[in-house]
Amino acid sequence: MIPRWVPFLALPALATIAACGQQKPVDAEAEAEGAAEMAAVAMDVAVADRAAVEQAMDEIEAAYIAAYNAGDAAGLADLWAADGTQAPPLSPVLDPAGIAETYAASFAAGVPQELKVMREDFVAAGGVAAAWGAFEVTATPPEGELIVSSGRYGVVCRQEPDGTWKIYRHMFNYEVPPPGYGE
Repeated sequence: MIPRWVPFLALPALATIAACGQQKPVDAEAEAEGAAEMAAVAMDVAVADRAAVEQAMDEIEAAYIAAYNAGDAAGLADLWAADGTQAPPLSPVLDPAGIAETYAASFAAGVPQELKVMREDFVAAGGVAAAWGAFEVTATPPEGELIVSSGRYGVVCRQEPDGTWKIYRHMFNYEVPPPGYGE
């Protein structure tokens, strides 16, 4: 039996299809010129301080790795904007206080961990920058064998009003989760 609400999922699509059929003709030449101007402005914004933005991203990444490897949960949380969030796998979205609490609990086990980050892509425009890549965490519990987990991440950083860069959005997933993760 189909739930009563399922037909309502089709309403936005039907409205969009109906609206598409009612569009008025546009001046293609004017539209192309406007698009070219917008692209040129966007490129200027993206390229103007690209080296400085990439350096800021490098610094955030280095601080993140250093805090993680030192087991410094408060140091990790300080890298986030006040309204920043992290979306870990199988978990609710965390604000900076939740980030600090979650990492503090993880580090409380006292198992030395080492994080490696391999950035694969980077884009910037205006006061926003995004990076994508892979990570690997190794841990050696005192009574066990080496544990290696790895995955992918995406991060969006934003320039704050004071000129500093902070993590605004961060999410990751595991390709190889640590033992027991999500259980």
